[in-house]
Amino acid sequence: MKTALSTVIYKQAHPYLQALLTSVDNQSNKDFDLLIINDNYTKDELVEVEKQIQNTVHGINIHIEDISDKKLSIAGTRIEMLKTAKNLGYESIVLVDADDTIAPSRMASYKQAFELDKDKVFFYNKFVTEKGEDVFKTLPKTVENIKDISQGNFLGLSNTGIRLTSLSEEFIDSLNEGAVAVFDWYLFSRIILDIGKGACVDNADTIYRIYEDNTAGTTRDLSKEYAVKATHYSNLAKRYDYFKYLEAKLGEVDKTDLKLSNNHQGYWWSDIQMEDSYEI
Repeated sequence: MKTALSTVIYKQAHPYLQALLTSVDNQSNKDFDLLIINDNYTKDELVEVEKQIQNTVHGINIHIEDISDKKLSIAGTRIEMLKTAKNLGYESIVLVDADDTIAPSRMASYKQAFELDKDKVFFYNKFVTEKGEDVFKTLPKTVENIKDISQGNFLGLSNTGIRLTSLSEEFIDSLNEGAVAVFDWYLFSRIILDIGKGACVDNADTIYRIYEDNTAGTTRDLSKEYAVKATHYSNLAKRYDYFKYLEAKLGEVDKTDLKLSNNHQGYWWSDIQMEDSYEI
């Protein structure tokens, strides 16, 4: 199976790039390509970055796609990454953010999962901190229903992999409808609703850098969560009745009465939990 490990590089994450590249070079299985999408390095800067990549990553085919001239949004660069991987003929893609690193067995574990569990469209793995602590208290073994991530999310563009042969070009193009900051939540919601299921992969940790510049931030901000959910539900309500229901339910929430959840599992945007009697 032709597989790519892919990331979007950008200048703001340059201090972390060397650590990511070293973790790629340390993979126990190197039978994959490294697909790098350049967001905003200039042409001259990219020449130096290419040297850094070539000097660090060995025994792995490297493909660098420069899309800096397109000046895309964060979501737009990720959609372009999926398009590029699809056009290059990759059957599967494993994703990592440019400011994170990956365990040495991550690619080996994903390649095995793609080969052995062919009815799954996507896979996901644990996030751990640089101190080795789990970011999420629990992760389900499988994701088979949209309700698994409708009121909180644990599927990011750094702890997942996708079977690209299951995604049509038309589907990828349609993702532009959800080209907002929390694009990963939108992407995997669409995959679950339109294409298929996912499963957890063991021994494939992503080492997650938690800091305020993350999209999710470092604090459980209820007003921010409300705003994110309002946008997320509104985007998906264009296609699915279930999200019209959730959008209406969120509108009934008294913002002055919001409290942090006592049963928080560490999932993003999971403090505002609404009663959900909708049957899918």
